[in-house]
Amino acid sequence: MSEHTFDLVVLGGGSGGYAAALRASQLGLTVGLIEKGKVGGTCLHVGCIPTKALLHAAEVADVTRESAKYGVTSTYGGVDIAGVTAYRQEVVAS
Repeated sequence: MSEHTFDLVVLGGGSGGYAAALRASQLGLTVGLIEKGKVGGTCLHVGCIPTKALLHAAEVADVTRESAKYGVTSTYGGVDIAGVTAYRQEVVAS
């Protein structure tokens, strides 16, 4: 096991912890970031961000179904859940 000395240790790599660690690093501090899961936390990986991606896909479907009222001709062919899932995963990964 190696030993390190830090000016600041941040527990949790969610959105708040990540932002705090990044800002401290920008200010010249040596920073240790401890996260038991993936950096980004629940919000990025299973909460807020994936949910917003799914809601956006639903909004696109709704607008497509109602496109005629905007003077746009389109055909709504349904939802490709595999495509929506791929979109959600891409948003989270980026």
